[in-house]
Amino acid sequence: MNREFQEKPMKEILYRESRVAKALGDPAKYAIIDFLIKNDSANVSEIARAIRRHIATTSYHLAKLRGLEIVRYEAKTDGVYYWIKYPNELQTIMKALNNFVMRTLKRVKKDM
Repeated sequence: MNREFQEKPMKEILYRESRVAKALGDPAKYAIIDFLIKNDSANVSEIARAIRRHIATTSYHLAKLRGLEIVRYEAKTDGVYYWIKYPNELQTIMKALNNFVMRTLKRVKKDM
């Protein structure tokens, strides 16, 4: 078998990047990230209300985002508060996504 065509294990950085991209591809997780970027921090109830999901569903998504180190949290006397771990980097990614989508929409309208 030719060595050039053998599959190699995915590099750790590429793997982590793909996991973050996958999280951003989930509308609920994307909405949570968007909300937290705009609001600095919030508890589960506030986030659930903002993204129009049940608290249990929101907690599930937040747990996944914590595992990816996208969000951080702190337990306080009045609840658990979440915030974005690297807000500047995520803002840059989300702005790039928005620019891409807006540009694509203009192209689609032009082609009609």
